[in-house]
Amino acid sequence: MVFASGYVNSPASMFGHTFLRIDSRLASPLLSFAVNYAARTDPSDGGIAFTAKGMFGGYQGFYSVMPYYDKVREYSNIDQRDLWEYSLNLTPDQVRRMLLHLVEMKDIATDYFFFDENCSYELLFLLDAAQPEARLTETMDRYWVIPMDTVRAVIGAGLVDNVVWRPSRALRIRHARSLLPDRESDLAVEIVDGESPAGTVLSGPIPDATKARTLDLAALLAQYRIAKKGMEHKVFQERFHAILSARTQLGTVEETAKPLPVPAPPEDGHRSARARIGGGWRGSEGFLEAGIRPAYHDYTDPPEGYTQGSLIEFLSGAVRWYPEGDRVRLSRLDLIRIESLDPFDRIFRKKSWKVRMGFETRDFTGERDALVSFAGCGIGGALRLREETVAYLLGEVEGDFSRSYRSTYRIGGGASVGINAEPVRGWRLQVEGRGIWGAMGETREGPDLSASLRQGFRIGRDLSLTADVSRSVTRRVHRTEGTLSLNRYF
Repeated sequence: MVFASGYVNSPASMFGHTFLRIDSRLASPLLSFAVNYAARTDPSDGGIAFTAKGMFGGYQGFYSVMPYYDKVREYSNIDQRDLWEYSLNLTPDQVRRMLLHLVEMKDIATDYFFFDENCSYELLFLLDAAQPEARLTETMDRYWVIPMDTVRAVIGAGLVDNVVWRPSRALRIRHARSLLPDRESDLAVEIVDGESPAGTVLSGPIPDATKARTLDLAALLAQYRIAKKGMEHKVFQERFHAILSARTQLGTVEETAKPLPVPAPPEDGHRSARARIGGGWRGSEGFLEAGIRPAYHDYTDPPEGYTQGSLIEFLSGAVRWYPEGDRVRLSRLDLIRIESLDPFDRIFRKKSWKVRMGFETRDFTGERDALVSFAGCGIGGALRLREETVAYLLGEVEGDFSRSYRSTYRIGGGASVGINAEPVRGWRLQVEGRGIWGAMGETREGPDLSASLRQGFRIGRDLSLTADVSRSVTRRVHRTEGTLSLNRYF
């Protein structure tokens, strides 16, 4: 079984993906066959139609078989996704039974549902056919099935013998660049761009090991560009041949640099659902709070096993009880919240972005609050300041709707700026400032401004503590708020 890590820039791949690999008698696993289950989508469907059909069974799903090297090229070489390969201890007879069931299912359609009857869940039927005693599909008795959870189920059934990590080409490029001074890493980019000949490296007054790393980086980058169709094939052949010719002249170079560090495997991460309980204060009032999140991960959760720089939450909500006034309020409900903070550099010119939609209780006067529905998005950039520290700036637009507005709505824009960091292992924090100014509808009550500090402390794999404090100005009402919560992942 192979797990492809999440790719937040693709809605269908943000939670990761699993498929099977059937090894052949040939030595190279790249020459094996991949067994995949996926929805057969309509290329003409836009973002909203694609999402709606995927969620509510508008697509048909099919099993398919293809060369494994095609999946490696798609995921690892193009989409920047690591692959984790889990060797299954099935007997030849069990594998044969699974393949016979696969033949039975050829060209037979099933309704595809993004949250439960998806790529990962349907693969479990094949494994159950191989070993019925495992009863893997019965373990997924919830309303959502996430690929990472099926990996844990297969491991829990005792079917996994060994795990192999296949890093993406993008990760190897980033690591190769981290081993070089800025001048040499820029030179590697110039060589691939055709701005400098590959032989320039050989004449430089630098050690042979640095020259070799520079040319190795250029080779990796050229392969990445051609895989992404960012370079014509003829141009690639000429530049790649020149890079390899220059590298050959250096011969074997003793390598003393640190190897590519192996990240935590997906099964070491926290479980995808989270329940929380805690309390705090809002202005002069104390409250108790309970919350639930079916999926999946945010910046203050323990990061092991998850895609760095990504936040994905569905149906994440919290309810508060204020004992002093005996009031119960829906504090917030995020129907969907997705953020991607991908640091910009010369090689990977990635944009950072966010999307959020839901409900939130906001101040309208010093004594009165009301529930507001909102939808917003933002786009901008992020910079890596240190290994575990990223700063970002996003321009945002947002639409708010409430009967408590005189105009019933407000549409405006602004920006958010912040830093995500892990000062020490197990302590995550996010500092953010945000401002939204109304441009249409409710515009006379001033901007919404906020500054917040969010912290997460890892207690165990499935247990953490969060401590948040914020200062906000909403409709000219100033409010300080703090929360301390215990989180349980399940």
